[in-house]
Amino acid sequence: MYFGVPWRKIDLFLKDIGGLSAQSCNKWSRILIEEDLEEFLEDNRGGKHSESFFDIYPELESLAKLYAIKACKRKAASFTCTELAEYLDDQYYKVTGEVKNTQQLIRSEKTCHLDLHRWGCKFDKNTAKPYWEGHERPDVVEARTKFVRNFLTNQDKYYRVEEGKDPQWNTPKKNPTVLIFHDESCFRSGETAAKRWFYSDDTTTFFNKGRGRSLMVSDFLIAHPDNPFFQLSQDEWKAAVKKYPELLEDDGIQYIERSASGSIQVGFGGYFDNDAIINQFTRLFKMLPFKQAYANHKFHVIVDNARTHSAKHYSVEDFGMKPGTRCKTDKIFYRDEDGQKQSIDCFFTTGSNKGQSKGLLILAKELGIKTSSNIRLEELKRLLNSHDAFKNISKLEMVANDYGVAVTFSPKFHCELNPIEGLWAHQKQFVRHRTDQTFPTMLKLIQKSRTNFIEKNVSLKLIRRFWRTLAAYDRGESYEDVLKMYFSSMCKANVVSHRQITNSNLND
Repeated sequence: MYFGVPWRKIDLFLKDIGGLSAQSCNKWSRILIEEDLEEFLEDNRGGKHSESFFDIYPELESLAKLYAIKACKRKAASFTCTELAEYLDDQYYKVTGEVKNTQQLIRSEKTCHLDLHRWGCKFDKNTAKPYWEGHERPDVVEARTKFVRNFLTNQDKYYRVEEGKDPQWNTPKKNPTVLIFHDESCFRSGETAAKRWFYSDDTTTFFNKGRGRSLMVSDFLIAHPDNPFFQLSQDEWKAAVKKYPELLEDDGIQYIERSASGSIQVGFGGYFDNDAIINQFTRLFKMLPFKQAYANHKFHVIVDNARTHSAKHYSVEDFGMKPGTRCKTDKIFYRDEDGQKQSIDCFFTTGSNKGQSKGLLILAKELGIKTSSNIRLEELKRLLNSHDAFKNISKLEMVANDYGVAVTFSPKFHCELNPIEGLWAHQKQFVRHRTDQTFPTMLKLIQKSRTNFIEKNVSLKLIRRFWRTLAAYDRGESYEDVLKMYFSSMCKANVVSHRQITNSNLND
C-alpha cells in the first residue's frame, strides 16, 4: 500500500489508462533481473503497448490543449476536467462523423486530468480574487469615449507634461485651465509592511489585522507647475478669510492649514458623506480665486462616480406613486426645452388635500406626460426620468456652477483615469514601509509622504500618464490593453510597485 492506496486499485487504474499492469511489470522485472538485456529490449520495452488516443487523433490533442489554455485564462475559476472531457467528446464525434449512442465519454475525466498535467497545467490555490468586470460594458464604453474626446479636444487649454527624459510642464497659451483631481482614501494604523527581519521562529509576532484606528483623507491633486497640492500663502489666506469669514468655522473636517485638503477619523468624526464633500468643495471653490498662481485661470475638477459625489437633490425614487405618500422635496426646479426656468409644487397648496404630497402620478399629469389610469410604477418612473424636470444635475455640480467651476465625473470602473490614485499608492507605500502600527506615527508619516511626493516630482509622472491613457483609449485600446501598457506587470517593476518613482523613471 502506497500513500494509503491499495496496490490493486493502482493496478486497475493503470489498466484503465493503458499503462502497465502489475502482472506485466512482474514479468518484465523478472526478465531484466534473471535474463539478459537483449531479451528485455527485443520487444521494444520502454515504449507504448499500442498507439494512444492522441496518436490516432493528433488534431484532437491540439484542439483540447488550446481549449484548456483559454479556459485557464478565464476571470472566473470555472474550468474543470469534466468540462474538458465533454469538449473532447463533442469534438471526437464531429471529427470522426460517428453517431454517439452511449453515455460514456470518449476520454474519461481522470485521463483528462493527466492530460492537463502533461500539457503544463496545474491545479493550485486561486489567489486572484474576483472583481466586477464592467469596463467594456456598452454604457461604460460610451461614457469613457465621451470623457476621452472631451479632454483631447480641449487639451491645449490644460497644463500637460511634455515627453522626453527631462519632462517639463507645457503651459497653455489661451484660456489656461487648471485640472484638479479629487478622491478619498482610508489609512489604517494597523497595517504593516509586507516584509520584515526575523532572527528565529521564536521571535515571530502575529500579524495585526483589523486592528487600529482609521483616518479617511479627502484630497486634491493639482495639474499645475506651482504645486501638486493646493494651499494658500499667509497673505492669500487673509484675503480669502476677509471675504469669506466662514472659512474659519468648524464643519467637522480637519483641514490642513490654509488648504482644502481634509481628513476625518472614521468612527470618531463621522465619515465623508455627501454633505461633508459639499462642504469641502465649497471651501475649495471659495479659496481658488485668491491663489496668485491661478490668476486669470479657469478650473476643471474631475471626481469619480461614487454616490457621495454624484448624489442629486431628488430623483423619482424619492416620491411615492399616489397622493399622501413619501416626498423629500417641496418644489422641483428645471429648465424647459426653450431654456426657461420652470417650477412645480410637490405638495398640494389648496383644497382638501392641502399639505399632502401629490405623488408621481399627479406630477406626471402636471408636467404634461400622458399616462393611463392603470400604468405600472416602473413604467411611470421611466417616463418621468425622460422629462427635463427629473434630469437634474448633482448637488456638487450645482455648487460648482455657482462658483464658475466645471465638474466632470470619470467613467465607472476606471480609476486609471484619475491620477490621484497614484498619489494614494505612493503615500500608502511610504507609510507601510515605516509604520509601527500606532495612530500618532501614522499621522506623521502621512504628512511626510506628501512632502516626499513633492520632492520626487511624482505628479509629473501621474499627469503625463493620464494624457497617455486618454490617447490610448482614443486609439481604440481596451481597458485591458491600457492596464498592460501603463499599469501592469508588463511595465518596469520600479514603476509598477511604486518602490522608486523619480525623475529618471518618468519614461516608464
